[in-house]
Parts: sequence; structure tokens; C-alpha cells
Amino acid sequence: DPGFCFFDMDLDRADLQVVVWEADDEPLKLALRSGVDMHLFNAATVFNLDLPLDELVETHPAYAEHKARFGRQRQLAKQAVHATNYGVGDRKLAVTIGITVHEASQFRAKWFAAHPGILAWHKRTEQQAARKGYIENRFGARFYTFGRNNLPELLAWTPQSTVAGVINRALYNIDCAEQAGETEIQLLLQVHDSLGGQFPVDRAEQDLAALRHLASIPIPYPDPLTISVGIKTSTESWGKCK
Repeated sequence: DPGFCFFDMDLDRADLQVVVWEADDEPLKLALRSGVDMHLFNAATVFNLDLPLDELVETHPAYAEHKARFGRQRQLAKQAVHATNYGVGDRKLAVTIGITVHEASQFRAKWFAAHPGILAWHKRTEQQAARKGYIENRFGARFYTFGRNNLPELLAWTPQSTVAGVINRALYNIDCAEQAGETEIQLLLQVHDSLGGQFPVDRAEQDLAALRHLASIPIPYPDPLTISVGIKTSTESWGKCK
């Protein structure tokens, strides 16, 4: 609307962070907290690349060279780690990223050896579904299987439902603050892990600060996870937010 600024607010690497916290994997937690290129970091793990952690941040002078030099390994790690984290087996992984079944088996074995918490999360999910007939996320939401215990489906539900729990709580907080007259933020839409809306241009500073605060929702793990918020804005349109 005239006199308003559109905002596009999303949760940074939300699903991945939930997977890492489900696995309670300290090296992956450290990498995420350090803000590194996770695909390059994972490539270094599975392809034995000698890449110091501090050089995998985009602002480091050596980052661009590393990314260009190991671009193929980075892309493979990006696809294969995601698929492996979500329960894909050797044969499907091979078909998905165009490698042999033997190479896929080796990749998965190396990934699980480096991050055993991922495999432990898989087994815990499978066992809970078989024993209780449902799985449960950290907010207490449940997915009932009715005997159809498809592991990739169960594994995908956990981060997706957890992220939905975060964004819905953020939506609720933002709406309550507006209704109480504490902000003038108008919510317009939700897309999985993001929210869109507008606020008056002359309230940009205070309403942007309010957005970040209201969307900071701790996920109740033993080591609580609060997913950082990214906000893009435009006084023209949603499509021109930056």
C-alpha cells in the first residue's frame, strides 16, 4: 500500500538446523553457528578435502577459490547429504545423483561414520513409529502412521512440522502485537518457513526490530535451538525485496 514497506521474512536454513539438532551432532552445530557454506563443509568431510573451517565463510578471501576448485564435490555433497539425511537408500541415491550403487553405499557409510547422530535419529524415528504408531516433534505435534511406516516420509515430517511450528508461533506473536497496538505490522501471507507483510515506512526501524524479536522462537531441545531470521524489504513489491 502507499506509504508502506513490504517485508519477506524467512528462517535461515531451517530444516537443516532441525535435522542437526535431532541428531545432536556437535561438529554440524559448530559449522552452522559459524555461518560456513555447509555444502562445502560436508564435501570436505566425505571427500577428504583439506579445508579449514574459517575459510568456508563467504567473507573469507579464500572462500571463492575453494568453491570454484571443489564445485563438483560441493554439488555432489549438497544432493547426497540431503538425500541421505532423509533416509534414501543406496540404489535410490545412486539413481538420484548419477553415481554407482557402490559409490552411493560408500558415501552413506562415510557420512554416517562422520555423523553417527544422523543414523541414530533415523533408528529412533523408526523405532518410535513401530512401537507407538506415531512420531512426535519437539513442540508435541504428532504424526500418526496407521501402520504405514515409510522412513523417508517420517524423517521429512519432523523438520517440516517443527519449522511450521516455529513460523506459526511467529505469526501468532506478530498478530498479537499488532492487535495490541504494539506494532503496525500487517501480515499478508505465509509460505512454509517465511512470512510476508507490510509496515509503515516511517516505522521501519522499530517494526523490523519487532519482527526479529517476535519471530525468535526457541525450539525446546536440551540444547535449545533458535533459528535466525532473515528479512528482505521493498517499498515497491514482494518480488523486489532485497
